[in-house]
Amino acid sequence: MPAIDVPAYIIAAVIGIILSFWGVQFSRFIASIVFGSFLAYLTFVEVYHTFHSYALAIIFLFIAFGIGFALGFLFFRASLSILFGYLLARIIVDLFVVGKGIALVVLLIILTAIFAVLVYMLSKYILALVFASSGALLLFTSLVKLGLEYSVAGVIALIVFVAGLYNQVKNVI
Repeated sequence: MPAIDVPAYIIAAVIGIILSFWGVQFSRFIASIVFGSFLAYLTFVEVYHTFHSYALAIIFLFIAFGIGFALGFLFFRASLSILFGYLLARIIVDLFVVGKGIALVVLLIILTAIFAVLVYMLSKYILALVFASSGALLLFTSLVKLGLEYSVAGVIALIVFVAGLYNQVKNVI
């Protein structure tokens, strides 16, 4: 039987508890980085295609990242909604729409707006559910690896899941 890395599983269990109770709060910082990167990428591509200059594209990339980071932090749910709305719209357009041109861009913008609104309305609940469940699963796995019975680890993880979910959505309800 291989040796168990006890400190690693203890750390993983603590991280699981933190994710279950406060994952949404930490996701604000992560969303800021992602939204800044998303805006920087789009800006780089458009500036390069417009001016054919890497220097200008890089300058605008850094400006766009700063703006996107600030907007992602200040308007956390809106930035996540726009990101996921764009991703969903892009997937649908790429799968079902053939062609190019302004009509495709307009369709992409309309679908992005529709999906962004839907994601925005459900984001508090979805994020809380994702973080509480992933944290509880990480806790459960760690406890089992540390030698706890499945049933005991399951009960502890379920309690942490319910308490963490409640903690993250209590201001919503």
